[in-house]
Amino acid sequence: MPAAKRISKEAIIDAAAAVLRTGGFEAINARSVAKALGCSTQPIYLSFRNMEELKSALTQRAIEQHTQRVRESLRAHEGCDSRYSSYGMGFVQFAAQEKQLFLEDNQPGRHQEDVLEPEIIRTVMDEFGYDEVTARAFHRDMTYYSYGLAILANTGHLALTETELREAFRREFHALAAYYGPPKKLPEFAERENAVHQLFH
Repeated sequence: MPAAKRISKEAIIDAAAAVLRTGGFEAINARSVAKALGCSTQPIYLSFRNMEELKSALTQRAIEQHTQRVRESLRAHEGCDSRYSSYGMGFVQFAAQEKQLFLEDNQPGRHQEDVLEPEIIRTVMDEFGYDEVTARAFHRDMTYYSYGLAILANTGHLALTETELREAFRREFHALAAYYGPPKKLPEFAERENAVHQLFH
């Protein structure tokens, strides 16, 4: 029997992600992944004990890409928008652009904890001066809103420009601030540009 083609774990996960993007989670099996790799199924089972282990690695990849996309959004808007709204925009944009990876990241029972949550709560406290209890409640309610936008974007029922998406988050922030109380301070960009109207009007 010829030696198995040496293929890295990362390449196998890349192939599984490609199958996921085109066929959905149910399309992932040893044969479909091997076909995407252009090899037999043997290299897959040399790197992974079974398909469940590969699917678990793919779920972790989805989580990592989601986190990366959100942080890229944060960097892109650094200094010209609220850090907090940048998180939400990155989340919705990821859902729209990576439809199957978003669904895999949010499989019931697979990923219950948002790895960015501690960072986001600190951002709400630092940017707006809310105490931790209020920041957590505020973010919880904003999460409900964000998931609604993300699911609509993921299923093709929502197509907003970046400007429209930013305005949608500002309106929701305004509504939540009316309920939880106005922020004790404003983000640096707003103070620097005297841009209160950008957040509340």
